[in-house]
Amino acid sequence: VAVSVILGAENTLRYRNKVQLPVSPGPDGPKIGFFRARSHDVVDVDDCLLQPETASALRAALRDWMIRYEVPAYDEETHQGLIRHLFVRFSQTRALCCIVANAPKLPHEGELVDALRQAAPELSGVVLSVNQERTNVVLGRETRVLWGRDYLDDTLCSLTFRISVPSFYQVNRDQAEVLYGKALEFAGLTGTELVLDLYCGIGTISLVMAKRAGKVIGAEIVPAAVTDAKGNAARNGITNADFICGDAGTAAQHLAMQGLHPDVICVDPPRKGLSPEVCDAIADMAPGKVVYVSCDPATLARDVKRLGESGYTVQKAVAVDMFPRTAHVEVVIQMTRK
Repeated sequence: VAVSVILGAENTLRYRNKVQLPVSPGPDGPKIGFFRARSHDVVDVDDCLLQPETASALRAALRDWMIRYEVPAYDEETHQGLIRHLFVRFSQTRALCCIVANAPKLPHEGELVDALRQAAPELSGVVLSVNQERTNVVLGRETRVLWGRDYLDDTLCSLTFRISVPSFYQVNRDQAEVLYGKALEFAGLTGTELVLDLYCGIGTISLVMAKRAGKVIGAEIVPAAVTDAKGNAARNGITNADFICGDAGTAAQHLAMQGLHPDVICVDPPRKGLSPEVCDAIADMAPGKVVYVSCDPATLARDVKRLGESGYTVQKAVAVDMFPRTAHVEVVIQMTRK
């Protein structure tokens, strides 16, 4: 099946609404930037043209504060030091700054907040994420607000979404609207269908689908994301969307107990794609259409083969340039049951 088009982006600079910068010790002070390719050696980077300038201003403020008050950077090898990552989220007008640290409290927290607020007047909040584990996972399990609030509100596809630090949210807002519009088109909804949205996150695709569907059920395995999704539905006055915490198998059982059979299943999995169990669960529910949103064409191809063995055929495929100036794309496909 040919990919009919790659939908390009009008804006190819400073489009990222999430920035995470690792921090490590250096001979001339802390290094804050990006990992060198295929390593965890941090390259000190003053600015990146894919991220908002505010992120660079916050980076400089954090580095100056660390040097002034002799706050050590985290060392992966020794598990010593404090500051592990600078993590920043952006809405269209505001920013949320998160400092990831190897301790539940930082020295001179007030001075840090003052420095960050001065560097970025559009800040809505400063959050401390505590991560004291030997892990490659960026964010810790415990967070504490140092100042302001711990969320942002953003508008996407004419809907309002509340985004917290750990929320999954597409990094390119403008292209996300293109992507979700194409997924809605491929679903071909008429107003009566039952839609199951797997890996629904904070409910972005679910609530976009709900505007055209009879009912939408979103399934997500992260409890905090399910809470956010329910809040986002209420915030937008959408009453025909329900959210459950669980995987595809749990969702299938939930529907079976209610005697429901989805007309359309939408999936937007992480880069690793669908497990064989999820493919089997989709086949067992036997929807007329499957809309698959993928950030990795290789795992998409694998899963298309698995679903094909269960009686589904690809009808359409479109790519969206979600990540301009990189080799990565998002792909949307429509599959129908034979």
